[in-house]
Amino acid sequence: MATASEIPVLHSKAEYLKAVMYEGVTILEGTATWCQNCKVIAPEVQKMVAEYPDVKFYLYDVEECEDIAHELGVSQMPTFSIFKDGDIQEGVTGAKPKEIRKAIEGCL
Repeated sequence: MATASEIPVLHSKAEYLKAVMYEGVTILEGTATWCQNCKVIAPEVQKMVAEYPDVKFYLYDVEECEDIAHELGVSQMPTFSIFKDGDIQEGVTGAKPKEIRKAIEGCL
């Protein structure tokens, strides 16, 4: 798992709403502490943070923040919800770094 100093962790719906109301591209990764695929993709997500300095990345625990997960329709982890200028664009479910990069590129 990424540490809080690397990728900010959202703990409430208010934090989520503030995070996505950003001009530009925002990625929210829905994770769970027991999610093996979340641990597998974490190093790739770290690379993306470095590769895309203008993209804001956030993590949230789907069990801790059920309201965020429900609003975004998240049922599997990890799920990457991609926003541009505050509007949801698309999502990528699963540890699929190529698909996530493609989605980011499509929003830039």
